Amino acid sequence: MRSGSYTTRERILQESTKLFLHKGFQGTTIKDITDSVNLTKGAIYWYFQSKDELLEKIFEEWEQTFLDGLIASNNAVEGTFLEKFKQYHKYSTEYAVNHRELCVVWTTLAAEIAGSGFKVEKKFRDMLQKYIEFVKALIELGKTEKAIKMEFDSNVLANVIIGMHNGILLQWYTKYDEVEGPEIARAFRDVLLFGMVVEGA
Repeated sequence: MRSGSYTTRERILQESTKLFLHKGFQGTTIKDITDSVNLTKGAIYWYFQSKDELLEKIFEEWEQTFLDGLIASNNAVEGTFLEKFKQYHKYSTEYAVNHRELCVVWTTLAAEIAGSGFKVEKKFRDMLQKYIEFVKALIELGKTEKAIKMEFDSNVLANVIIGMHNGILLQWYTKYDEVEGPEIARAFRDVLLFGMVVEGA
């Protein structure tokens, strides 16, 4: 969501993101949302048919601004696996700095949405699979260049990388006053690519 002046629709989405982050999807009521934006329930329903639609639109924003942007920026890099992976890391890190709450709400709501049967669950799973397929393709490129060990299952490794990324993001969010974002991002990248155990130890 752009900074500066917000439309009413954008303001509802922004405040709902904050509420879903701090109270969870189920724990947030329409009244919570109306109170946070100082609108009537009828005004909220003018823009969104339900709380489910609100969450779906928040997820769609994450998909469009993070995932689609990530894929496009990576496709623009004509280079090796390592160069493309560094672009993946760079884009992800910069995005997290500029869209901290949107990133974390995606991560924290994953556990609540998965297996819930909520209407938005399919949308969530489709977006997650799209993310996994992108990382898998990156891994396959690395295998082709013999930069990644062939014994790794690409699907499993893609899930591990995304899981680590989400965990690092959540850790930074909860310890932002103690851990510098760039420092934790570099450590994550270097451990993932090069390991942390001294060779021969």
